[in-house]
Formats: sequence, structure tokens, C-alpha cells
Amino acid sequence: MKKKLYTITVLLAFAIAVTSCLGNSEDAEVTVYDDTAMGTFSLSAVNRYIHTTGKSGNDSVYTTKLTVANYPFTIDQYQRKIYNTDSLPADCDMKHILVSATATSYSGIIAIKSPTSDSLAYFNSGDSLDFSTPRVFRVYNNTGAKYRDYQVQINVKSPSQSSKMTWKQMPEGTAMPVTPTTGWSFTYNAAGDGIVASFDNGAEVIEETLDEDSRLLPKNGTFTSWDLYNGFTYALLVGNCDAQDKYMSVWRKVIDNDKPTSSSWVYIPIEANNIYGLPKLQENSNYFLLPYIDGSVFAIDGNGNIYQSRDQGITWKTSSALTSPISSVKAAVADDEGGIWLMEGTETGTIWYGIY
Repeated sequence: MKKKLYTITVLLAFAIAVTSCLGNSEDAEVTVYDDTAMGTFSLSAVNRYIHTTGKSGNDSVYTTKLTVANYPFTIDQYQRKIYNTDSLPADCDMKHILVSATATSYSGIIAIKSPTSDSLAYFNSGDSLDFSTPRVFRVYNNTGAKYRDYQVQINVKSPSQSSKMTWKQMPEGTAMPVTPTTGWSFTYNAAGDGIVASFDNGAEVIEETLDEDSRLLPKNGTFTSWDLYNGFTYALLVGNCDAQDKYMSVWRKVIDNDKPTSSSWVYIPIEANNIYGLPKLQENSNYFLLPYIDGSVFAIDGNGNIYQSRDQGITWKTSSALTSPISSVKAAVADDEGGIWLMEGTETGTIWYGIY
């Protein structure tokens, strides 16, 4: 596939020249927009290399196409990140991928940054791209004066990642590991209609703000948080709420550790077309929330049912790969090396260790 690269300077100069030509007509009216947002992003073509063994015992490899429609992408305008919530199979060719990307109606051109330098090239949907590492896409406004960068990461399973969780029962006397912490702690205020936070074990308490009605807060929710990137923390709250009939109430907050009061807790609504909400539990029951090393988060209930969210709390999915060895979970922890630990039954119950 022949690849033509165009410098951004030439393209922007062309755009300005066209605008100038239009301006020479007394009847022409040119409107300038500052919009720099990415509108859509999707996979167009991905090859898979399937290894097989013939009757003779010889290994062979054949190429097939991935069903790209099964792997939708999320555009997080707040964090300027684009990613797929369901990881591609490990046998995909990550170095030669075709993608489709469009800017919003009033934006200008889309550029892509080189993986080895700061140089930019015009994005062409017909060019195969190397996504073995995250790439940066840049959306300019229609004058080229402003732009917005997006980090695009195509998540793919590692070759060593098993198709199912594997578990082993730990020897008697094994202790549960300590839950990794970001330093932040969260709880409800005295009235139960708000959230307070602390970064120093309660020495200083911060009254948090909410972007929605406090009646949408869970009555007795579970908080968790994990390091996001470059001094930012992601916090998540999940729990039962009378305002939700079928699914749990989920709230999130992106915290700038240098300016922790600059953002509010955001309620994540259940959209009509979202069939992947986190199922509601019985009264006074809740999930154990386990941030995982791949950026996802697990929710495990007391009966051992496991759900996974790869988009930080928006959708929650379960599958035959998400299995638990027990049906009575007293405690659950995910360590910082990819291990999942479950305590069975009681405070002194059997400990199980799993890997995914």
C-alpha cells in the first residue's frame, strides 16, 4: 500500500489560501470556527495470523480479517484519549492497521504524529499505520490556528494472557495482600447526601461537589481510586440507589492532585442503548471494586459474580472468561502485578489467587 505523506504546513497554507480567495468576492461570506474535536474513530481493517497444525503435524499460518465492527472505540473528550474497551485478539497485526477518523463538522484537518519524532503528516484513511505503541492524532480548526491532541491506544491481549481466569487455592495461613492505594480516601458526609475526600488520612477534609442531584448518590457505595497519568487520579463510586431500578448508580471523578477541588464528581447515566450496566444487588450488598493493571476495573459481588469495565465505569461486561472459584466472597483485592485475591466465606476463610 503506497503511502503519501503531506506536511501540515503545506496543507494549512492551502486552507488559508482558499479562504483568502473566497474573501476576494464581495458576495462570499467566510465563517471561521475554533472547533478542534475528533468526531468519530473506528477500525477499518486488521489482519489476523492464525496458527494451525495440519494432519501431518506441520505448523502453518494463514491470514484472516478481524471483524472490526465488534471492537468499537470510545472518544474521551475530557482526557483527550481514544481507545477500544474490548481488547483485540493477540494474533492481530498491530503494525499494519487501517482506521477511519473524522473531525466534528466545523473542524479542519486531522494529522498524525510520527511514532519516532514530533513530525506530523496528514491523516489518510488509506494508509496502514503502526499501532504497536500509542499514537497521537491532532485535530486542527479550519484556520490552523488551534489544535487538540488525542492519544490513540488500540488495546490488544498479550500472547501470554489466558482466555479464562485461572485460580489456585493458597496454603493455609496465607494472608490477603494490602490493597494498593493512591493516598486518597473517600466517604460520605455526615448528612449522607455528599462526598468528602482526604489525602492525609483525614487530617484535612475536602468537601466535594457533585454535577447532579445528590438523590442519585448510592446509599452505601464502594469507593476506589487509581493513578491515571502525570499527577492525575481517577476515582470511582458504585452502589445501590433508589433512583435506579435495574443497575447500580456509578459516579466518577478525575482529580488533578495539584488542584483537587477543581473538578466535580460526575454521575454516569445509563443510556437507553447501553445494555451493559452493572447489575443492581440486594439491599445492603455491594461490589468489591478492583482496579487492574491493564487500566480496567473489576467488580466482584459476594456471590462471586465478576464484571469488568474497560471504559472506567461506563459499561460493565461479564463472560465465560470471568470465572470465580467460589460463591461466597468475603474480601477481594487486585495487586499491582496482575494478581486477583479472594477470601472465601469468613475473616479466616480460604484464600484464592487468580490471574487473568
